[in-house]
Amino acid sequence: MKNLAPTISGRDISPDFRPSAIDARIASEVLRHEGTPEAIRCFARLSMPLTSYGYWHMLSVLWVSYTGYSDLGLWKTLFSSSRKNRETSIMKPSEIAALRRLPEQITVYRAHRPGETDWIAYTLNPQTAARFAHERGVSHIRAYVVDRPDVLALFLRRSEHEILALDKTRPRFVREIEVIVGEIGKSKVRAGE
Repeated sequence: MKNLAPTISGRDISPDFRPSAIDARIASEVLRHEGTPEAIRCFARLSMPLTSYGYWHMLSVLWVSYTGYSDLGLWKTLFSSSRKNRETSIMKPSEIAALRRLPEQITVYRAHRPGETDWIAYTLNPQTAARFAHERGVSHIRAYVVDRPDVLALFLRRSEHEILALDKTRPRFVREIEVIVGEIGKSKVRAGE
């Protein structure tokens, strides 16, 4: 997977950022729960007085930090907020630039958990999806095509090239790809995929 992030000289921070004592106080409280399902619940309870930047930035940090076994419906509600500056505050400038360089129709991949009925996250990298398939104990990943306007965000922060699309009906299923386990337990998609 090619590196999508441009070389940044200086800081990769939203132009919407302004120091805020209220944002800092709430972030301190929420981040005490970072890495647990309680973090997003705490954020939901305390988020009303946040600036728009503080809201979107903190929400993205929490998503990237920990999403396992937390309430997907709550995430969808929070990501659907009508607060201003979502795009420029939820993603870093390098992520916005990388998203804008993607084609109008983007191929994304997902390793679905057994019995999964709802999701919002995909990856641009089939090898990353294969790794998740191995971790989830499944033998296939699914490829989808999603229109760029239907993408909420691209996160490059965990080297997962993660795409969020809130409406799972917008990405269109393309095909199922078998995952094979190679040497030393490394997962990969079948050759030619």
